[in-house]
Amino acid sequence: MTRLEKVFNQKETKNKVLVTYTVAGDPNLGSSKKILNDLIASGADILEIGVPFSDPMSEGPVIQKAHERALKKNIQFKDILNLCKQIRIKNKNVPIVLMGYMNSFLSLKNKLAKELNQAGVDGVIVVDLPYDESKSFFNNLKKENIDLIRLISPTTDSKRLKRMLASSSGYLYYVSLKGITGAELKNFNEVKNKVKKIKSLTNLPVVVGFGIKDAPTAKKMASFSDGIVVGTKIIDFIEKKSTPKISNFTKSLKKAIN
Repeated sequence: MTRLEKVFNQKETKNKVLVTYTVAGDPNLGSSKKILNDLIASGADILEIGVPFSDPMSEGPVIQKAHERALKKNIQFKDILNLCKQIRIKNKNVPIVLMGYMNSFLSLKNKLAKELNQAGVDGVIVVDLPYDESKSFFNNLKKENIDLIRLISPTTDSKRLKRMLASSSGYLYYVSLKGITGAELKNFNEVKNKVKKIKSLTNLPVVVGFGIKDAPTAKKMASFSDGIVVGTKIIDFIEKKSTPKISNFTKSLKKAIN
């Protein structure tokens, strides 16, 4: 059983899963390592680590600035893999998922899956993965037990969703609103109905992200999903040099969803 399967295994626990998102190297690699370890200690079940990119098109201004700060430190993909290895030294169980854009993952070419496995990475989310390339990409990753986690948006129709599910594993990330990260979430019923529809088509867990900034919203979203993803608020603390607040915030989210 993989680390991701263990986290979502409902036979062991009925707890909902807390996924946290930060950008590797923001504000620097040393701080990234500390923040990620603090997130684990505060209740994060899965670490989503953003791969810095020059044009993160789906991100709001807060996360865009995080990418910019990391790029100014000249963070390379090899640095991120090394960061993951360092996290694994201290923690063997919490899954690590890298989230980024196709160009970044292509930098390792046919060595990608093996390098990810050796670094202790459990899955990847590729924001701009072309559908035509997804099957071969998925198969190459699976050879090294790396999950390809797919983003499902409110505009994804049933036909496309079914095709995406054929090359998905680990869990599904439902983007709760049309727009960028950090936007306001208003229509909970719409999100609930969409998640229900997705779950009727697959046994994969479904987590909800975008627009979750506090414990009450997290609780509401977790009531009909398998977990939640929170990133913008955490990165906002980093930008404001208020990293000590991250632990209490993470604990409040964990308490709210379980």
